[in-house]
Amino acid sequence: MTIGLIDDGIGVFSMYYKLKQSFSANYICKICDGVFPFGKQNYGTLYYAASKAIQDLTKLNCDFIVISSVTLSMLLYKKLSYISSVPLYSSEAPVLHASAYTASGVLVAGDSAVLKRLQEPNVIACAMDEFPLIAEECNERAIVEYITERVSEHIGSFDCIALASSSMNMFKHCFSRVCPNAQIFDSLEGVARRIRKKYKKTAKEESSLTVLNQNNEDITKKYSVFYE
Repeated sequence: MTIGLIDDGIGVFSMYYKLKQSFSANYICKICDGVFPFGKQNYGTLYYAASKAIQDLTKLNCDFIVISSVTLSMLLYKKLSYISSVPLYSSEAPVLHASAYTASGVLVAGDSAVLKRLQEPNVIACAMDEFPLIAEECNERAIVEYITERVSEHIGSFDCIALASSSMNMFKHCFSRVCPNAQIFDSLEGVARRIRKKYKKTAKEESSLTVLNQNNEDITKKYSVFYE
């Protein structure tokens, strides 16, 4: 089995880890680094980059493709699903799931493009447009400081946090450090669960990982710190 994953940065490895626990496969992570971060791009730029990534992964004989980026999933999944010749899965901000666990509010952390599309009444939108940029540096102190700065005005108004960014899933523990009493819901568990239901688990076998950039250059070694 060959599984393709699409994102704009290190958030792609969050999805890789979740699937690798259940499936042995040839994983191909397509990082659209030329349009990083997705949250700051216009619709046309995102569509072109995502459609090309799908075409590239299809040519590499992927059995299915997962969009691990919440931004890309929420803005373009329906349109992209029409052009994909293989099954295409998306991740979404887990707001509804989080809502079932709270009588208070759900703080949704993500980029502004995603937050504009969330209309649930108990949502507390917390824009963190710079998070993907900070996350790429892997400086946990800076990440904790940024989270603290952004959520400070909302402390006491929520007891759940929904992470609406794949890069945030890599640093879920940082959110727990800032808000130790809040339950954290990530954006990828839902799609991982759907895939587990559809495909047979094969976790006892070997897996392989290839990381490609937007130009199909092999950049696997560049990201070795995230999978070794």
